[in-house]
Amino acid sequence: MDAQLTATTLTIEGMDCAGCGRKIERALRDIDGVRDVSLHYPDTTLGILHGAAISPDAIHERVVARDYGVRGPT
Repeated sequence: MDAQLTATTLTIEGMDCAGCGRKIERALRDIDGVRDVSLHYPDTTLGILHGAAISPDAIHERVVARDYGVRGPT
């Protein structure tokens, strides 16, 4: 795991319930180097603490692969 951690905040689009959020959280936790994932429903804000080597594109790809939109990082 990277010694340097980065906090990224995203907004998830198309999320209708807390169950959707749990799917996204599980998918992101599977990325090597992700330390913590916290998704707040219903405001759809996603916070991720991850190694600096993980690009925002890698995070976006995981979310989009589950048929949700994503905006950010903010």
